[in-house]
Amino acid sequence: MPECDFCRFVDSEFKVFEDAKVVAVLSQSPANPGHVIVVPKEHFTILEQVPDFVAGHLFAVANRISTAMFEALRSTGTNVIVENGVSAGQRIPHFSINIIPRMENDGLGFAWPPVKLSEDDFSNAEFQLKEASKDVGGFEKEKPSAINADKKEELLAPDEDDYLVRQLRRIP
Repeated sequence: MPECDFCRFVDSEFKVFEDAKVVAVLSQSPANPGHVIVVPKEHFTILEQVPDFVAGHLFAVANRISTAMFEALRSTGTNVIVENGVSAGQRIPHFSINIIPRMENDGLGFAWPPVKLSEDDFSNAEFQLKEASKDVGGFEKEKPSAINADKKEELLAPDEDDYLVRQLRRIP
């Protein structure tokens, strides 16, 4: 496995979550206090290399961390950002999801000026994407692995009741 800054997160002292596939750590150069970076433990450079079952798990963890930010930090919003490739601002060649807690008037801005497209450019982009997306849908599934009886904590189901109750309390 290549050694990169994000691969070292597995040993970070700033972990806020970890399981068999994913680690989430506080950013060392945060956009706001509580900024968390979620990375797969296995090294993948960009999203397109991440197996579907790992990508789904990464985003499920990102969703739960976003929820935790609302509850623990009293944030009023979050930005969930993937910088996928150098052109998108990715500086470290390891796929990651940034979750940034937001507060009203926090001074962060993620707006970009909209590009004015001609009708032909718009139609051409639409056609090309539709053609390239025809085969979307054959998602790869995780292969079952043997259960290790020594790891009892993995055998226990998470206590979903508490999470669901907290979610219901957040509904206005």
